[in-house]
Amino acid sequence: MTVDEIIAEVEKRMGALDERTKQAVTLALQLAEQQGLPKWQGENPTWDEWQRMSEEERQAVMDELEQRNRVWLEWMRQALRAEWLLVVDGKVIHYGASWNEYPPDEELEALIQRLGKVPLLSAADPMIEETAWNTTRYPADFYPTLSVTFQGLTGQSITLVADFDTGSRYTFVDAELLQRQGVITFPPTTLWAVGWHLNRPFHYAPKSLIAILTAADGTQKTASQTILCVRNWQQSPFVAVNPNRTALVGRSIRLATQVKVTLDFAQKVTLVQAEVS
Repeated sequence: MTVDEIIAEVEKRMGALDERTKQAVTLALQLAEQQGLPKWQGENPTWDEWQRMSEEERQAVMDELEQRNRVWLEWMRQALRAEWLLVVDGKVIHYGASWNEYPPDEELEALIQRLGKVPLLSAADPMIEETAWNTTRYPADFYPTLSVTFQGLTGQSITLVADFDTGSRYTFVDAELLQRQGVITFPPTTLWAVGWHLNRPFHYAPKSLIAILTAADGTQKTASQTILCVRNWQQSPFVAVNPNRTALVGRSIRLATQVKVTLDFAQKVTLVQAEVS
């Protein structure tokens, strides 16, 4: 971001600044840079270059760009209080405080076409706490499960018995599984973020889907959610504890649907109720 853009962001949060305050902000940024505020390194690929690359080449280019600018990206995420950033040549062109603010495919494609360059998608590492109904690799250990239906924009859907983890804010799903079922597609403009779980990297793309929870009485509760779709799921850290896992459902779906979930550890079942008594 330029100095003017940072000042504009400060004014958006705090109201209009007088000229002296603007000068103070400018000076503070200059001093911070002199003290070692990292500078952006490298350039984003052009759209023409991107189209000529394979999926592996695209990911390698973006991974290198992220690695070279890891400190800069972290600084920007903290400064903007952002969950994710879209960055082109050291300029933050879009960001959001949550994945629910991430642009849909058509908006992202229009943005890339307008810029002529492909942004880097950089995100804070998702917090995922592995807590053990599904049988895991460990003896006498079970992972609580929750049945969730994921529906795409075209109406195609799939119901998965997902591992249920209150330690995760977001929901992670096998990207290729949803793609095979026609629930989602991955156009060339799809951007993949890199995350870490159990000290292993994985790549994921945010997709806007309808999540449906069905209560014991048949009532369905729905919510529009950004789901994080993980590439190469079977080689990802998400199957390290439970090799049969196809999804990990976090808190956001349950908060959005406002269901009451009861975990019965004696019977190893999960009860969903549509209304909280």
